[in-house]
Formats: sequence, structure tokens, C-alpha cells
Amino acid sequence: MNRPRTSRSPAEAKPDDGMLADTDAAGGRPAWRGIVYPLLISVLALGALFAVLGLGLGVPDDLPSGTTATPPAAATQASETLLRIVGALAAVAAVAAAGGALARRLGQPPVVGEIAAGLLLGPSCLGAFLPASKELFFPDAAQPVLGLLAQVGLILFMFSVGSEFDPSQLRRSGRVVGAVSQGSMIIPFVLGVLSSGLVYHEFAAGRVGFLPFAIFLGTAMSITAFPVLARIVQESGLSRHPLGTMAMTCAAACDVIAWGALATAMAVAGAGSVWGAGGTVLLAAAVAAVVLLLGRPLVRAAERWADRSGLPAAARLVFLLLLVFSLARLTDLIGVHSIFGAFLAGLLLPHRAGSALTAVQVRVDSLNRRLLLPLFFLSVGMTVDLTQVTGHAGLLLAAAVAVVTAVAGKLVGTAVTARTAGLSWRYSLGLGVLLNARGVTEIVVLRAGLDAGLINQNAFTVLVVMAVLTTVMTGPALGLLGLGSRSATGTPPHSAPDSDPVPREKESV
Repeated sequence: MNRPRTSRSPAEAKPDDGMLADTDAAGGRPAWRGIVYPLLISVLALGALFAVLGLGLGVPDDLPSGTTATPPAAATQASETLLRIVGALAAVAAVAAAGGALARRLGQPPVVGEIAAGLLLGPSCLGAFLPASKELFFPDAAQPVLGLLAQVGLILFMFSVGSEFDPSQLRRSGRVVGAVSQGSMIIPFVLGVLSSGLVYHEFAAGRVGFLPFAIFLGTAMSITAFPVLARIVQESGLSRHPLGTMAMTCAAACDVIAWGALATAMAVAGAGSVWGAGGTVLLAAAVAAVVLLLGRPLVRAAERWADRSGLPAAARLVFLLLLVFSLARLTDLIGVHSIFGAFLAGLLLPHRAGSALTAVQVRVDSLNRRLLLPLFFLSVGMTVDLTQVTGHAGLLLAAAVAVVTAVAGKLVGTAVTARTAGLSWRYSLGLGVLLNARGVTEIVVLRAGLDAGLINQNAFTVLVVMAVLTTVMTGPALGLLGLGSRSATGTPPHSAPDSDPVPREKESV
């Protein structure tokens, strides 16, 4: 007996009616969605699983063949390991949150406190006085999984950096911003390459040649932390000031150049020569061009289809993770670091106001910054041991050279270029101070160099400290210049002679 189909008002309709019964086109979802959506989610989930397995989360090599059941002892050990993992994540997240809150009270970006917390938990501080603390934050039994989660946090962070990148700022930039961007990048890069001869024997990894090491050190000297700079600009009251806008635009341009230089250094190290690295660099550039030119229209078309079909957030999440880790694996196979693929995925999926996919991206980024990224900072802190550096005169001298080169290169390169472009000395120095902040981006670059065998452990320790120092000094230096205090309108106070930092005939931001 056929029952007459009735339509219900939106207030009476349930979200899952389309999964329970066939409904008419006006009053509910068609029945086929109850079959297609689960199949689609399953396919995407399997694809994400294969991508994660490709990154190294697989069956251990020493697992006996033919094992079909887990012995009770192994099951108990697995549950204990899982408990240690969850406990470590909770402890690290709590310490990072406390460090971020303390940094905010001290007038620093919260990420500075999170980085400092990771360093303090390592062998340089807490680990030296309380070695047993390592079992709480980074237990030996859970290190492989925690290390993998830290890499996941790094990849997701680079994805968020790419998705927040606004290339329209570069297209709108005028001659002043273009000149300052080049000066703030090229001059510290050249100084870093020139100083590499002084620190090569102390900082270079055992088998790396001088050329890739010099390119990498020049890149490390010229980095600007775009995400941290955005927070500094906002919290310093400069977000609506031309100086803050110019600093953000210059930092975006520097990021593009820096990632290209880092890819070149890693390609040269892998190939052994510049000529051998040419194929890797060209292949990486070709992949990036294809992904951005062909991928963006496809992604937007898929997003429009998902919006029309009412695709659930879970399916969008699986699609996002599959895309990010697939591109990360692709660039890793090419011969450059997986962070480039994650950054490329972010450029492919930029933030768009009102987009359902962007809403998923924001939630993923929020969870990552609170849970997995602090774990990455902890993994960095566990490899930084200042006690190995302070007792070595040669390392201390090399550290002094690196810090002076980094700070002087950014300040001089940016300030002189900005002054010749027409800015006052006050704003030129302020711009140099802002672009001198290196923060998380520098640590990501250093970790990539350490993993690629471009620098040794001592160099990594020294340069991580340099990244923290250059970020911490930004706020106080802005205050000395009278640019770091808030006014009632949210813009910094300034005097009449240089109230407009950008010359009128060249203003473009």
C-alpha cells in the first residue's frame, strides 16, 4: 500500500530525513544522497589513509610476518603507549598555553611564549635539572608517534600560512614597497653568504658542501616571520597604519623569495652541484605552476558543487587533509621538503569570507595551533641544548657572528633602502625592526635545514636562539622609536614632520 507523501515545514524537518526515507524535491533531500555521501566520505577517508601511510605511518619493519592477532601483553603495551601520548599532548598544550598567556602579559606575541616553553622543557633547562620530566612531556615509548604528530602540526601550520597569504598585496605594491622588499631580503642574504666562510667549520653538517650551506645560511639570515609579524603589527596598534601595511606587504614578498632560496639550497645539497639541482628546481617550479594554474579552477568548481549539494563538513575536512598531505608527499618525492607542498596547498585553498571550506580550515588551524604546533616546538626544544654551546669558545664566536649578521643585515638593509625610497629615518628604522622578527618561520626553515643535513645540531641551537631574540626585541625596539604604543584610535602616535611614512607620490598601500 502506497502512503501519500506529505511535505513538512522547515521547522518540522529533521537534518537526517534524507538518510531515512525518500522525500519529494520540495520538502527534503533526495534518497540517493543517503548512498552517495557515505561512499564519497569512505573514498576520501581511504585516500587520506594512503597519504598518511605514504608519510611513514606504516607497519614496523621488524614486525614478524604472518602476525594476525595481537597478544594480550602487546595490547596492554599499546594502551599504555596511547595513554602516554594523550598525557603528553595534554601536558604540552597546558604548558604552551601558560607560556602564551605569560608572553601576552609581557607584551610579546603568544607564540613567543609557546616557543620559549618548548625550549624550557628541553635539556637546556628543565631537562638538565629534572631529567625524569622527559617521560611526562616526551616519553621514549611514544616518541615515534609524537614525532610524527609534530610533523603533522608543522605541515598543517605551513598550510595555514599559505592559505592566509594574500598575493593581491604584492600586485598592489608600488615602487617603495618593491624596493624595500628587495633590500630587506638581498642585503642580509648577501651578508649571510659572506659570513658563512667564518662559521662553516662550526655550523656545517659533516657531508654538506660549502655552496648549499652558504645559500642556506643566507636564507636563514634574511627570513621574516609573516604570521608572527601579523600578530606584532596588530598588537602594536599598527594594523591600520601605513607602516604596518607596508611591513606586511614586504614580509609577504620576502617569504616568496625565501622559500625559493631554501628550495634551491636543499636541491643543491641533494644533487651535489648547482647544475644537478637545476632539474629539481625546475620540476618543483613546474609542479607549483600546474597546481596553481589548473588546480585553483578545479578546486573552486568542486567547492561550488559541494555548496550546492550540501556536502557535510566531515567530507570537506577529509578532502582538505588529503590534498594537503598529498602535495606534501609530492614535493618530498621531488627532492624538496614536504613543507613546500603544504604551503602550496594553502595557496591553492586561500581563505574566502563566507566559504564553508574556509570555516573548516579555520577550525583545523585553531586545533593545530593549540595542540600539535606546541608539540613541534617541544620537539625543537628537545634538540636544543645550550649547555653544549656555552662551553665552546669557537661556537660562541660563531654564534655572535650569526646574531650580529642577522640583526644588522635586516636593520641596515631595510632602513637604508626605505630611506632612499623616501621614508623618514624613524619609519625606516621601524620598518627594519618589524622585518627583523623571525619567529616560527625561521624555526621551520632551520628544522628543514637540520633534517636535510645542511647544518649541524650546534648551528640549529644557536640559530633557534637567534630567532627567539630577534622576535622578542621587536616590541621594545618599536617602543624606543615611539611606534609601539597604542593610542585611542588604535594607531601609533607620531609627530607632524613624519606623520605620513610613505611619500605621497609613491603611496600604494
